Amino acid sequence: MWLYIWLAVTAAALIVEFVTAELVSVWFVGGGLVAMLLAGLGLDWYIHVPAFIVVSFLLMLCFRRLVMKKLNKGEVKTNAETVIGKEYELLTAIGFNQAGSIRINGVVWTAVAEDDNAEIPAGTKVIIEKIEGNKYIVKEK
Repeated sequence: MWLYIWLAVTAAALIVEFVTAELVSVWFVGGGLVAMLLAGLGLDWYIHVPAFIVVSFLLMLCFRRLVMKKLNKGEVKTNAETVIGKEYELLTAIGFNQAGSIRINGVVWTAVAEDDNAEIPAGTKVIIEKIEGNKYIVKEK
């Protein structure tokens, strides 16, 4: 009977992991396999239940950080960050301590110069350097 219980636990953990793909239950697969092996050898439940818990916990403790590091190779850019490095036309001039504006995908945004003392006239092509809060930091092309 325990053999089938561990088979069901292992299958359920696999299904949950495939559905979520968040490394939530994959650790229970290893614990379930070890517990299934111990149950198949005819050992009592008070041996394979703790073995399931210990093996699952150890797998999570030892490998979660490593696996997450491999899966998360780089940061996922937000929609706003995809415009960094692209060229746009300045709608209103940027002056000394005065913000200008640019249109990105039909939306007008605040733009400030990378150098606080820079003066960039309207109509100039600028490149977006970075985003700070709700402002795009730009430099003249």
